[in-house]
Amino acid sequence: TMEHEDIPELIDEEHTNNCVNGAKFSDDDDDDDFSDVDEEMEMEPVQCLFCKLDLSNVEAGIEHLKLAHKIDFHRLKSKFQMEQYSFIKLINCIRSEDVPAEKFITAEIPFWNDEKYLKPKEYEAWLSYDYDEMPAESEEPNESKSETNLTSEINALKEKVKEKELLLEQAREDMAKMRQSFQRLLDKESAPVVCTKNGKVLPLNSVAGVSAEADSGYFSSYAHFGIHHEMLSDEVRTTSYRDALLLNKSYVSDKDVLDVGCGTSVLSIFASQAGAKSVVGVDNSDIIYNAMDIVKRNNIDNVSLVKGRLEDTKLPQEKFDIIISEWMGYFLLFEGMLDSVIYARDTHLREGGIVLPNRCTMSIVGYGSEALYKNQVTFWDDVYGLDMSNMRKEVMHEPLIDIVDAEHILTEPNLIADLNIENVDLNYSNFSYEFNLKCTKSGEISAFVGYFDTFFDLPVPVMFSTSPNSKPTHWKQVVFFLEQKQIVSVGDCVKGNIICRRSRSSARSLDITIDSFGNKCTYYLD
Repeated sequence: TMEHEDIPELIDEEHTNNCVNGAKFSDDDDDDDFSDVDEEMEMEPVQCLFCKLDLSNVEAGIEHLKLAHKIDFHRLKSKFQMEQYSFIKLINCIRSEDVPAEKFITAEIPFWNDEKYLKPKEYEAWLSYDYDEMPAESEEPNESKSETNLTSEINALKEKVKEKELLLEQAREDMAKMRQSFQRLLDKESAPVVCTKNGKVLPLNSVAGVSAEADSGYFSSYAHFGIHHEMLSDEVRTTSYRDALLLNKSYVSDKDVLDVGCGTSVLSIFASQAGAKSVVGVDNSDIIYNAMDIVKRNNIDNVSLVKGRLEDTKLPQEKFDIIISEWMGYFLLFEGMLDSVIYARDTHLREGGIVLPNRCTMSIVGYGSEALYKNQVTFWDDVYGLDMSNMRKEVMHEPLIDIVDAEHILTEPNLIADLNIENVDLNYSNFSYEFNLKCTKSGEISAFVGYFDTFFDLPVPVMFSTSPNSKPTHWKQVVFFLEQKQIVSVGDCVKGNIICRRSRSSARSLDITIDSFGNKCTYYLD
């Protein structure tokens, strides 16, 4: 619900002259700038993380750590599924706590994976290293490998190349970010890997790092009445929240409640009806002016509404017993509003308080509807007699948001993520899961379908599901189509891997990669 002023605007990569924060760059200028910067970056020295030895650059430092201290960052990446933030936390943990190398060698859990280690003691070149580009640990070359194994490795490399090609559309945006970061280095400024908000250290790519101006479009979308009509008309959603409060009046009674992203204030009013002592609703959308009138018309005297971004707004009171929010998006995490709930929890929740809902899970199933696949994918093969099959490749990367028929579910579900909202951190959207879907029907799998479940663990528990087997909601389901349909039989197990990452280009968007049936595809939920 906020953006950092340093994050560049999106770039239209089809234009030869690109504008970044008002400055135009030609391709030739880019090449010259990056050549100069790369040379300087390669020469920037670093000090070993465990001894006083100075190394010529980060790459030399990594090699020294492996040879002298037995610390292999390739192995750590593979063992703990580390990414950029984890690497930064590890570096800062070593510098802050003076951790010996032996502790990392014998570690079974990533003990450095704490938000406090996002704040560096001081800038050093280690923090600018692109750890995401480092390959995870792999097998050492073996001259005795069979021709079949070599062929398999070649095919795997081809798949990696294919995936890289699909990511080229993000290259311009990434280059713009790098250009700004490198320019700060040239100006002898510290390149920020984190931002601060009200004294708190936050990851640069969180919603908190988004400037108010850049994030205005998100809030403007919630100023329209249609979206609130859709949400209020969703009986599953609205009655679940109402029941969680009204069926637990003894729990809510005399409590102070904060409603994050209150919209029309319906949840604030439910909390008041449940006996809350006071309720504060906050929303940065203009719909809040209508909400103020709704509260007045219904003679609710203990609800106060505040317009503004939570992270930038002073509330009538500082602490609350209950934080409630309807923050969920498509595939649960789209829109990144959970960032604001986490901020509210860490800033405004009293000790012993609760966040509602307090738990959410994400699941996927194998799906096979010939009609849906034909309507959405093979449709492009013959459009009024025209061959538009080139569109299929692009369509594959856009998940379909739709209500699917449970009749065509072919597998048991797998729960791929379980989020405890009372302790989850801002890295929640970055995870991977090795799925194993047991087939309950024979047929052709044409897609994987994702959905989520939501839980209010109260004295009278309440939950709802967005599963295809449950009553439809406005969240529907998310359909990830396969490039080629796959025949399965009862008892078969569909194995694969799903990786979810917060988008580099937008803190509110997701990049989801699914690797199964020997094919890998990245889907962009934005």
